[in-house]
Amino acid sequence: MSSTFNSTRVFISSTAQESLKPLRIKLEERLKAAGHLPLLFEKNFGFWTDDALSDCLDKVSDSHVYLLFISDKSGSFTHIDPKITATYAEFHRAKTNDLVIIPIVESHIYNFFIEHIKGELDFRIERFIKEHDREPDYTYDIVLEWFDQLPESNPVFWDRIKSENVDPFNWAFIYDVYRDTPWTYNFPLANADKACDFVLASLSNILRSVVPYYNMIDSLVSMVDETVRLSSYTGSILEFIQCIKKGTLNVELLLSKLRYDLTGGPIYHNQSPIMRNTVANVSECEAICLYKREQDHLELVGFTGSSNPQKSYMVNDLNSYVASTYQKNDDTVENIFYNEEKQKIYLTKKVGDLIISVHFLLSEPWSEKRVKSYEHQILTAIMKKREHFDTAIDLIGGMLNDN
Repeated sequence: MSSTFNSTRVFISSTAQESLKPLRIKLEERLKAAGHLPLLFEKNFGFWTDDALSDCLDKVSDSHVYLLFISDKSGSFTHIDPKITATYAEFHRAKTNDLVIIPIVESHIYNFFIEHIKGELDFRIERFIKEHDREPDYTYDIVLEWFDQLPESNPVFWDRIKSENVDPFNWAFIYDVYRDTPWTYNFPLANADKACDFVLASLSNILRSVVPYYNMIDSLVSMVDETVRLSSYTGSILEFIQCIKKGTLNVELLLSKLRYDLTGGPIYHNQSPIMRNTVANVSECEAICLYKREQDHLELVGFTGSSNPQKSYMVNDLNSYVASTYQKNDDTVENIFYNEEKQKIYLTKKVGDLIISVHFLLSEPWSEKRVKSYEHQILTAIMKKREHFDTAIDLIGGMLNDN
């Protein structure tokens, strides 16, 4: 094997429970002897900042292989996302970065999971998807809901689960690992020597299968260019102000400038700052329309982009997103509407007597129910430059609303 292959950076991940410490220590020795570079938080993470979790995740990103051991204890939950543990955050980073992941679950826990836990979670998650047209944010939520019902619905089975002495989070963790990785091993972890033999044999087999790609990783990563930044906030303000000439706002010019600040982007499965799974994408802004109330109608004031907008809506039109937004009479929020036939998302906002309607294309066909389920994530994807949007809206409202 090449020297690069031998110097594999292997991140060893597990809770800090006493029963796993002998395995971690022995595995570090054996990996070093085999020419690899094991990374353990208690050994060689170097300088720590004030953000220990971020330090750990950075070390995961610097690794080639992620070794995960799951036993009965879940460990500490993170402060920035109390639904996941630090170990789970490391697993998610490894998955996101396409590391080689080798998960090993304590044998008796794995066997109980396969026999008694997995099928019920499959059923409950499928039911959730049918009801909400999306996957749950966290498998742990499904586990907690189920376990909350079990003492009454099936006390005998609940006693069997409790007798395993496994923290509830770990059932969700094992489920996600089993679902999201190509292989999940089980082995008795108490015997550190035999467990190390098993890990090293598994590592050797897996690395041998990926070696044609492995040696290309560093060179490929170095070739990735940074994305070009769009105009700064200050530049946008200056451009917006230039739309005012002799006290009159050039509405369509301002809308066209705002349109280029609404670049769309990925819709993430949930809003966790750690877990960033993309489920779809919102296109760049296709069009913006601006309406103003005139008696019983909302009249088109201006528009930009690929749209052939309706010139007028009745204020009480129940089928119009524009009129519906006006009827809500809430200037403090943005609204998300969806047209399944056109596969378009409409962001609307009321500003006094004005309604702005911004159009985006969704990357894949969704149902209205699914869009509703992801409403907050869609708004986040659209509003990456919220300050640009808010400034333009304030300017439009100040110039065009009747005083």
